[in-house]
Amino acid sequence: MRITLKQLTIFEAVARSGQVARAAEMVNLSAPATSMALAELEKQLDARLFERVGNRLRLNSQGSLLLPLATEALQKFDQIECLFLSPDAEFSGTLNVSASSTIGNFMLAKSAVAFCQQHTRVQVDLDIDNTQAVIKSIVEFRSEIGFIEGQCLDGRVKVEAWHKDRLLIFCHPAHPLAGQHVSPKALQGQFWVMREEGSGTREHFINAANALDMQPVERYIFRTPEAIKQAVKQGAGLAVLSELTLAKEVSRKEVGIIEVEGLFLERQFYRIHHKSRKSTSLCDGFVDFCSHLFNVE
Repeated sequence: MRITLKQLTIFEAVARSGQVARAAEMVNLSAPATSMALAELEKQLDARLFERVGNRLRLNSQGSLLLPLATEALQKFDQIECLFLSPDAEFSGTLNVSASSTIGNFMLAKSAVAFCQQHTRVQVDLDIDNTQAVIKSIVEFRSEIGFIEGQCLDGRVKVEAWHKDRLLIFCHPAHPLAGQHVSPKALQGQFWVMREEGSGTREHFINAANALDMQPVERYIFRTPEAIKQAVKQGAGLAVLSELTLAKEVSRKEVGIIEVEGLFLERQFYRIHHKSRKSTSLCDGFVDFCSHLFNVE
């Protein structure tokens, strides 16, 4: 037995209107076709659903039993159509995103909230960690999309350039090198407050510093930019962070910036996903939203 949505739609229309002719108009069918579909439904159920009273059809006990079930089924079907066939269907559900510290805290947290405010049926679960942890989350299929500051050499992961950033070397505003343009040699022997192993910021800076034989001496290691900034404000040493992270402190002159001759600290941000995982429409929509928000070409 196969009851169709068409049969249930016609049954409900007849039950609501009390007449085959009026029900036919409601479902945009001819009266004979409407009558035939209703007869087929009764045959499939092996039950009469209506009793004729004058020129009207009234539900009997069997029909009264079926009506709420038919109505519920039709409502569920409407929900399915609305969810998957509407223009905004792709903007529904939960998206799991991972991002390294700078991108997550200073870019994606903002964009996730804005995206969800615009698309109220969406939830963006944003996990913020260092670059290597983000890569692991993608490899283990815990996140659909990732944004990182460091390199990813895992063959299972597709890596795409996404945005650019610049690192700044900074210190306490009373430090002798604050506001100076110095040679790499001038920083040899200086104490540094560094990010932990696995951090994209740390990786990029160490590679650039080693290329100029700066020989940074690690005095403290912290996992968060806020902890690093606080340590520098206490005179713990020099540090390097994204200009995104330092915007407020620079504008308030709470830290001093050091320019180093020949030190190239512009870096590329990357968007990553697992090669064997097809991107959902929701994920594509979020990436496009972020790209427009941050003017990513």
